[in-house]
Amino acid sequence: MKNLKIKNRNRGFSLLETTVAVAILVAAVIGPLTLASSSIKASSQAKNNLVAAGLAQEGVELMRNFRANNIFNDFSWTAGMDSCFSAAGCQIDAAILEIDACGASCSNLNFGQNSGLYSYGAGSPTIFIRTINIETVSANEIKINVSISWQEKFGQQKFELEEHLLNW
Repeated sequence: MKNLKIKNRNRGFSLLETTVAVAILVAAVIGPLTLASSSIKASSQAKNNLVAAGLAQEGVELMRNFRANNIFNDFSWTAGMDSCFSAAGCQIDAAILEIDACGASCSNLNFGQNSGLYSYGAGSPTIFIRTINIETVSANEIKINVSISWQEKFGQQKFELEEHLLNW
């Protein structure tokens, strides 16, 4: 009879052993999940920063092109850029090379699947807003500040690019 009692006593785990095992299991699961969450956040932010940098550079190049068209057509080199000198800034459409005043705020850019262009015409709306501000440095120099802002899951983001253009 004594042998039966001893065999029954070693059947299960104690409460302390179970608690320690669960704690180790939870710690082993939480670490990789935290790392995965951080990686997803960083990936999303990096992608949007890359797109924003490209859109800012495109804004500068569009303003250079606008200046060149003015000069080739015998206009003043800053003709048509008046709305960009205001505090609200302006927006320029890559598809039609037209400058519009922003008013209270600039519009979100659209992405055209067929053309591959970000513009204000046809296409799917994006999270990106491009605002262009110009300041006069001298009679023959202007400073262009292109600001790309967007709202994502992790808060409001902004990318800015500054360029100086000369009258040639």
